[in-house]
This record gives sequence, structure tokens and C-alpha cells, in this order.
Amino acid sequence: MLKRREVGAHQLRTYLTPSDGGMGGWGDGPVACRGVSRQSTFEFLGMAELGEGAGGYRVPITDRAVGGGRGSLFGGVGLAAGVAAMEAHTGKPAVWATAQYIATLYNPSEMHLDVATPAVGRSVTQCRLQATSEGNEIVNVLGAVGERPEKLRGVWDTMPDCLSPGDSVDPERHFDYASLHDHVEVKMARGMFGFSGAGEATGDNRSLVWVRMPGVRVDAAALAIIADYAPSVVGNAMGRVTNLSSLDNTIRYADAAPADTDWVLCDNQVEFVGNGFANSSCLMWSEAGQLLGTASQSMTIVLL
Repeated sequence: MLKRREVGAHQLRTYLTPSDGGMGGWGDGPVACRGVSRQSTFEFLGMAELGEGAGGYRVPITDRAVGGGRGSLFGGVGLAAGVAAMEAHTGKPAVWATAQYIATLYNPSEMHLDVATPAVGRSVTQCRLQATSEGNEIVNVLGAVGERPEKLRGVWDTMPDCLSPGDSVDPERHFDYASLHDHVEVKMARGMFGFSGAGEATGDNRSLVWVRMPGVRVDAAALAIIADYAPSVVGNAMGRVTNLSSLDNTIRYADAAPADTDWVLCDNQVEFVGNGFANSSCLMWSEAGQLLGTASQSMTIVLL
């Protein structure tokens, strides 16, 4: 299990216990999972610290950061960058984070994240982040990081039985520009992929989607990206291709992903569609059936 993270300006270090399949202790850079060296999401996005300990981070907006409408910043990347920055600044694992989207960016450009810690407790630190580009506000992120001793435990949902990724439906996504989606694999285990129409609509409000980022560790920031594929459930529920624009995005973490986690199963549900808006949520499961986190967001409906 991932116990803690310590992030410096030029490297990420992850502590692995022997039960993770590692040797235990601190290891520099990407960790090996299933024989493949994996980088952190901080590294995948090309993030860098702006002045050691100052709380500022640079996020280059490249093909790895875009994938929204018309090639804009992918909402999950905005939240992921915030999660990675607050973990890097504090050296503590994320507990929860929420993003409010103000404006967007396109490739090529650059975003700067400033991290503030208005409340620093003995075990939990509250964080506030603002992402800007050329003085313009892009994303606001709130969140908390920390670790506490476990005195109670309960998980009442269970991972649903479903098709394996290899037996699931390809969503048939096609883009005329290089994007994050070139680095993310998606498979529909149940339902229709609402952004392309691939698969078969179930007639209800639920879909199951396998997601993985080859070469990237399933860390807290990666889950923020993965969770942003969950709104594809809206199209499944409506029985038609439905494009959406995120207003906000919230993620709450459960157990850290085991080091050998490859695919993440998103159990998606849409709660409401109406008045030009939609609300959806998802549970994220490791292949071994471990609850990794929950996510939800509000969206505007954009019918083309």
C-alpha cells in the first residue's frame, strides 16, 4: 500500500512496503509495476516547482493536458495538477480536493499554481490553490492533505461483477488533435460511452468504465484524471451522444492504490439531468476490488 509521498523540486519519492511487491524504503523517481517503470502524474504532466519551498508550481499546457471541447484544458488535469501540487508542497497524501473551473487554456500555453495552507494541524493541513495564466484566473482548488491513525474501518459498497478490460467495448474515440486521450485507455464494461455512442445504452443511469494510463502510476493525481471519464454515463442514461462542460469536480480518497494497480474501474451514476445541467458521481475500484476513492461533478449540457 502507498503509505506516504515526499515530493521535492526535481524528484518524487514514494514509500513502498514489502507487501507492495517492493523492497520497502524510499525509492527515487518512477516505481516499477508489473515489470514496467511508471512515472508519477506530477512527472507525466511535466510539472516543476517555482522556487524551492515557495508554494508555486509550473504546469505546461501540452497535448498531455488538453482533451476538452475544441482541444481545451481537460478538467481532470486541472484538478490533478492541484492535487499533485498540494501533495508536493506539504509532503502529505491528499484526503480530498475540489476544483472550480473559471476559464480554459489551449496547447501550447502555461499555467501557474500557487499553494496556500491557511490551516496547518498536527495531522491534517487545509490547502487553497489558485491556477493562473498570464494573470488570468483558470482554476481554483480547495483540498486537504494528511494522515491519521486508523481506529475505525468500514466499506459498504462492493466492486461490481463485470467484463474484464480485454472483453470490454472500445469507446471508439477519435480526435483530430494530439491530446491526453492518446495517453489514456478506456474500455466500456457496461453501457454506452456517452461521448462517442460506442457500446449499448442500458436504459438506466449507470455505466461501468475501465480506465488506465499506461506508464503512469495510479497515484492521487492520476485518479483525478481517471474520474473525469465518469461523466460519459450521462449519454448512456439519455441514450444519445451528450457533450458536457464541467463546472466543478470533487474527489475524495479512500485507500491508496496497490503498487501493481493497472486498470481502475469507474462505477458511474448520473443523479439528475435537467434545466441545462447534469450531476454525476462515481466509485473507483482497483482490479483487486479495493475502493480507491469517490468523485462527483456538476456539468452544463452542450448538445451539438
